[in-house]
Amino acid sequence: MNKASRAFLAAWVYSLAAGSVFAAGPGTSAANFLKIPVGARETALGGAFTAVADNPNAIFYNPGGLGLLAAPELSYAYNNYLPGISQQWLAFARPARYGSWGLGLNYLNVSAFDSYDAADNRTGSVSAYDAAVFLGWGGKAETSLPLLASAGYGAALKYIRQSLDGRSASGFAADAGLLLSPGVRGLKLGLGVENAVSSRLDFIGSGARPARKFKTGASYYMRGHPISALFSADLNFPEDGPSYLSAGIENTLYGLLSLRAGYSSFGDLSSGLNFGLGLGLPSRGGRELRLDYAYGSTYDLGNVHKLAVSCRFAGPASAAAAEPAPAAKSAVAAQAEEFSGRLEELYGEDTERALAAAEALGAQNKPGVMVHFEALLSSGKTGWKLAAVRGLSVSSGEAADGLLARALRDQDPEVRRQAALALGSRPGPAPAALLEEALRKEESELVKGALLEALLKTKAP
Repeated sequence: MNKASRAFLAAWVYSLAAGSVFAAGPGTSAANFLKIPVGARETALGGAFTAVADNPNAIFYNPGGLGLLAAPELSYAYNNYLPGISQQWLAFARPARYGSWGLGLNYLNVSAFDSYDAADNRTGSVSAYDAAVFLGWGGKAETSLPLLASAGYGAALKYIRQSLDGRSASGFAADAGLLLSPGVRGLKLGLGVENAVSSRLDFIGSGARPARKFKTGASYYMRGHPISALFSADLNFPEDGPSYLSAGIENTLYGLLSLRAGYSSFGDLSSGLNFGLGLGLPSRGGRELRLDYAYGSTYDLGNVHKLAVSCRFAGPASAAAAEPAPAAKSAVAAQAEEFSGRLEELYGEDTERALAAAEALGAQNKPGVMVHFEALLSSGKTGWKLAAVRGLSVSSGEAADGLLARALRDQDPEVRRQAALALGSRPGPAPAALLEEALRKEESELVKGALLEALLKTKAP
């Protein structure tokens, strides 16, 4: 292969990284590097994440999922994409008083390669990079509709910049999405549009806009012991190419070890098959660390490896705003130490100590405690969810009532049973209405008995 051929191959590899070989025709759209899936777990699922969107990477796949996040989370992924080409992805999401905010950075780099003129004389080197910065927000709405338990909605604005051989172009685009939880337990539906509005990226002439893409997806989570399963599928409709399907499956053992496989019919770089695994490493204080890996192969350019690490935080969100007075400092410190100790017990492995800690924290009836109970209910561990229900049973207020209503729709029958008994001891007509609605949908005879018992308590004089 002569020098000119090598230069041509390097440029062609860059076009693969940018995604233009997948478009309907060269130059029909810009920022095609955004078509490369981010995240190792998501890639292993074939990119079918529109109806999953349960981590900070929702800002890329479906910003509607941001509003359903219960705790701050950080995610980083490195993609050893093709020879001389690498991709990095960093995302962070944090729940706020109203909805959740998310940040993301997508950076694709092409190592410098030699450039030659028509006479095969070296003229220097060429390098390139693509980058996009995401800023997103998502909210959620709880409903009492039988066919729509809750809905997440959100949008993301992204600043895009591309550079090739000293030339650069930049612009903006916006995404939007919905994540719906219908009446079927474990089922979620997703809707999204990428680049709904965008500006042109002008390298030469009038440039081009990022291609708009509509997508819809469904996911179904089957909780079991010791194995849980997740199935997901997306239908994608890009305006610059044919529609395509992506699908994936994830099996998780004891909530820790995950095995994944996925397929996408998008592109002609590979067969579209991907595989991966994940390892969860829960730690003290509510922080949960996860490692994920994805593998795929190309027809002629080698294998693609992607490694990711994520950390989910459930500790206190912020420190005190002011320094306490010296006279009161020891008392405040003692209270803070006691609170920290209760949190460690709450997230610990000793079930009885966790239940006792949850009851003690719930009795304090502090708004900050509700964040921890919500995080526990969102976890995949039955023991943590039962601890949350125990704490909520001695708490008061609308926030506690709402979380108990959510626990009443949980996958685990024991969690639903305990939530029913907790609601039965609460005053007012609202708990009775929730219990009656749950009774009409309940299939477990054991949970039905608890619902009836709780209803009798609410109607007792």
